[in-house]
Amino acid sequence: MGHTHTLSLSHTHTHTHTHTHTHTEEKNNAFSPTVVKMSLTSILSADAIENAVKDCQAPDSFCYKKFFQLCGLSQKSPQEVKDVFCIIDEDNSGFIEEAELKFFLQRFFPGARTLTEKEIKSLLTAADDDSDGRIGVDEFQTMVLS
Repeated sequence: MGHTHTLSLSHTHTHTHTHTHTHTEEKNNAFSPTVVKMSLTSILSADAIENAVKDCQAPDSFCYKKFFQLCGLSQKSPQEVKDVFCIIDEDNSGFIEEAELKFFLQRFFPGARTLTEKEIKSLLTAADDDSDGRIGVDEFQTMVLS
């Protein structure tokens, strides 16, 4: 009969410190490179991008060589060109596919037009050295910096 109240106080303070460390760990994950896409304007000037996009506003007037010169990309380092590639490569596949090329200009400037079939084909042909129908990062660097 004497041991009915022995367990009453044992569980009162067990859960006080469980939540102190959970939030700090979550914050660190937010900075993984896949989540945070760099902005193109941290690499290229917004004015240069706008000029380059305006220059090829008419359908079928897009010339990648002129575009990369006007927006300043052809003067950048291989690493910066690679960063730009990662921004254009929306699905992080390591390749710019034909579907992503259509919105190529919009990656640079949100109000830009989509590329025409003809422009997509010529851009692909120019960059796609191994003829796999998509542009890899090395092919992109070669095209921009050549």
